[in-house]
Amino acid sequence: MGINSQNVSYGFGQMGSGHIKEAASDLIPPHGRVIVAIQMLDTVSFSSLVADTSGASTLVDETSSPGDGIAFIGTQDQTRANGLENSNNTVESVKIATSVAFLKGTTIYGRWTRVSLNADSTHGIICYYGE
Repeated sequence: MGINSQNVSYGFGQMGSGHIKEAASDLIPPHGRVIVAIQMLDTVSFSSLVADTSGASTLVDETSSPGDGIAFIGTQDQTRANGLENSNNTVESVKIATSVAFLKGTTIYGRWTRVSLNADSTHGIICYYGE
């Protein structure tokens, strides 16, 4: 028997998508949605990849609720830890430089509230929305 969970059903882009290919564009998901996956149709770099921070707390320990301490990659400095190192100290990811190229055919997953490209692209990217 399958599980009918809207959390799973609507977490992977079934709630629409958007496409950009010009550096002047700034893709923001519809109200109440975030970008949950980005598919590269060309090799691209991002001038803005803004991680969603609305559902994560700054605490990471054994008593944290699911979702606490979760952080996503982006072009901004992270404001919270996204894991523990071997000594149980929290660690943070380094922001992605705008010069980092994501190869054509790559898909990245996470939660973002805004995306823009560093330069014009022939085919651009497809952004998939979720809750």
